[in-house]
Amino acid sequence: MGATTLLSFFFTFLTLFHGYTAQQWPNECQLDQLNALEPSQIIKSEGGRIEVWDHHAPQLRCSGFAFERFVIEPKGLYLPTFLNAGKLTFVVHGHGLMGRVIPGCAETFMDSPVFGQGQGQGQQGQGQEQGQGQGQGQGFRDMHQKVEHLRCGDTIATPPGVAQWFYNNGNEPLILVSAADIANNLNQLDRNLRPFLLAGNNPQGQQWLQGRGQQKQNNIFNGFAPQILAQAFKISVETAQKLQNQQINSGNIIKVQGQFGVIRPPLRQGQGQGQGGQQPQGEANGLEETFCSMRFTENLDDPSSADVYKPSLGYITTLNSYSLPILSYIRLSALRGSIRNNAMVLPQWNVNANAALYVTKGKAHIQMVNDNGQRVFDQELSKGQLLVVPQGFAVVKRATSEQFQWIEFKSNDNAQINTLAGRTSVMRGLPLEVISNGYQISPEEARRVKFNTLETTLTHSSGPMAYA
Repeated sequence: MGATTLLSFFFTFLTLFHGYTAQQWPNECQLDQLNALEPSQIIKSEGGRIEVWDHHAPQLRCSGFAFERFVIEPKGLYLPTFLNAGKLTFVVHGHGLMGRVIPGCAETFMDSPVFGQGQGQGQQGQGQEQGQGQGQGQGFRDMHQKVEHLRCGDTIATPPGVAQWFYNNGNEPLILVSAADIANNLNQLDRNLRPFLLAGNNPQGQQWLQGRGQQKQNNIFNGFAPQILAQAFKISVETAQKLQNQQINSGNIIKVQGQFGVIRPPLRQGQGQGQGGQQPQGEANGLEETFCSMRFTENLDDPSSADVYKPSLGYITTLNSYSLPILSYIRLSALRGSIRNNAMVLPQWNVNANAALYVTKGKAHIQMVNDNGQRVFDQELSKGQLLVVPQGFAVVKRATSEQFQWIEFKSNDNAQINTLAGRTSVMRGLPLEVISNGYQISPEEARRVKFNTLETTLTHSSGPMAYA
């Protein structure tokens, strides 16, 4: 009797829970009407600004993306920050420097010997561990992990928990856009983008987090007692308090005064990033030949490496885990497109990924159709706007300016597409009898539907699109 009652209670609970969740989330992906998205919050700093899209908007919430745009002014330094999710970053404009700190990897960039023999002999009372640390640093002014030169078109993969910084050493703003996949299982927290600041602060707060409101966001050292920091770093309490940045409200992008003297190679040649410096001697920790030595950056603005290229139309370049293996870890990929006026990207859909499409130059008219056969987007998309392309939704792009350029971030490290028209399309793979009977058209019309378009991806638009 007791077991029967318990079983009855269990099934009753499941029924009530299922009914509750159905009421709470009857259709989490509200995708019957899509819109071009603009930033919802601008976080201003001394040396630039961060523009944040509302990832709670239905399109972004369903796709799992959190999207940001960084505008770093000349001599601006975006201070080290790590996230709870993997992300891809694209350099839209300008050039600069970037560094990241990968846990467990050695400092492979070293400066020349300058210190005397007595370096590190003081403060012997600090303990054996501190003495060993100083000994390892003897003869070097600085040593740190890899620093890379950035230029337009660079696409950068950043795993979660990896601290990253950027510096603008040019004369124009350095503009970056990044897409973080907060729905990925690498994010073990809720579906919110959570930047952890190692330095600086955000006086405006994380308005997208419920309950935070206008509460100031401090760096991670701010939460520790200064005495604990002093003991951990073997520094004075006064210096530990400075690490907390409590009296500074410059934001997370500051202006560098004077020269910015990090160790870096003089320039980047070809696709190689240049290791620079010297390799430290000693035993390897096992990571250095795998994760630590992986490439994290690839340039997508070189037409010579394009996957699809037609001089009169434009080019398309894809970046996946085959060309940049680190992407298999963060499970993201990218596509870079550049087409001329009146060129068209044939109708296609993403087979196994959602996509966030960001316009970097020009305009295009875009139509998108959902699983119900309804047109959910039918308007012009211009520079600086964002559009989510859900998995399976068919989309067509037609340039309406002299040049249309965009970057797509996709939620699969080996994202695949299928086309509706063209030489490798789904229609080309169907028998003529299926096409003729399925659409109730003549065999000759079916033949034209199947064989008239010879291109695979890009084509000339033969006339004005019917936008009605």
